[in-house]
Amino acid sequence: MNTTPRDTMLISRKIEIDYGHTLPNSFTFCNQLHGHRGVIVASVEGPVINRDGDAEQGMVMDFKFLREIMDKQIHDVLDHGFAVWKEDKEDLEFILKRNTRVLVTDEPPTAEYLAKWAFNQISDKLPEGVTLKNLRWYETPNNWADFTGE
Repeated sequence: MNTTPRDTMLISRKIEIDYGHTLPNSFTFCNQLHGHRGVIVASVEGPVINRDGDAEQGMVMDFKFLREIMDKQIHDVLDHGFAVWKEDKEDLEFILKRNTRVLVTDEPPTAEYLAKWAFNQISDKLPEGVTLKNLRWYETPNNWADFTGE
């Protein structure tokens, strides 16, 4: 199969993290301090590299490099940590006393907000010509949010 500079592909990489959060205004159990096994899927788009002899020939980018970006910008920030809303003063004070890995959020740390946060964490760290198209944040296997940057 011949590739040209115009060939583009969408590729995705998944990472998993364990994190806690609370949604103090929620009328469900989500207003409790609790944790999740989060699954984060980043989908990027770019031209297929067609330079003969290039280590990434035939790829948009090496999945290893996408994973390294996601690990540094998302996993290493929040894995085994706690996301807490800056307006949730009582929980914020408690969490800051107990945890060394805390993500203080500008909005309640819902799946929607965390998808947007994660998107922004990695979108400008990608190689030239590669664009983050979608960030999917699974809060549970049956519940997720997608953020496209729009």
